[in-house]
Amino acid sequence: MRTGGFRRRLVVSDTLFSMDGDLAPLADLVELAERHGAMLMLDEAHAVGVFGPNGRGAAEQFGVESKVPIRVGTLSKALGGAGGFVVGSRPLVEWLLNRARPYVFSTAHPPAVAAAAVAALDIVRDEPHRRAELLSRAAEFRQALAQEGFNTGSAAGQIVPLIIGQPEAAISWSAELRRRGFFVPGIRPPSVPPGQSLLRISLSFGHTAENIEQLASMLRAVRARLTALAS
Repeated sequence: MRTGGFRRRLVVSDTLFSMDGDLAPLADLVELAERHGAMLMLDEAHAVGVFGPNGRGAAEQFGVESKVPIRVGTLSKALGGAGGFVVGSRPLVEWLLNRARPYVFSTAHPPAVAAAAVAALDIVRDEPHRRAELLSRAAEFRQALAQEGFNTGSAAGQIVPLIIGQPEAAISWSAELRRRGFFVPGIRPPSVPPGQSLLRISLSFGHTAENIEQLASMLRAVRARLTALAS
């Protein structure tokens, strides 16, 4: 890592990756940033509200919050609203307030949107069973798929990829599932590497164990149908 010629150095990573559903090695990233005198910025968009004892994200889950100078995220995923946030030191916040052009030249959210965000944060704080049950159901779902021979990679959260391979096949799977009443997007390059096209299954607390079993059963049925058509 060549960093000597730069006065400011910044390491940036997601914490929970949006397509493969795997977690970044946060302890390693903290060590890397410290070793090279760099700031570490983590994007918690898919982890906030799901990971951590208080739902603050993967940095909280792995105990590295105090070593991460900048965290960003969204209010539009687990929190169900709109907009986003930056978490950092007071000097960083003041600097952004005065120098960040997209912020300076943006209009404020309507009061209803701000109130919805605050209410969502209250739910995250007061109802931890939601994220615990979601992660438990996701783990059971991944295990059930693995037992059926499906490839879910190294997913570790509520985003469960079903790796298909070629883009045409992923789109065929997605279309067949949609015809049967399930919206499961097919993801192709450049969103994923060549040869790694997948179905992106995104679970929420609102998906019951029955819903998840229905999807697992439908995936088996779609595999059987498409295999038969290809033979």
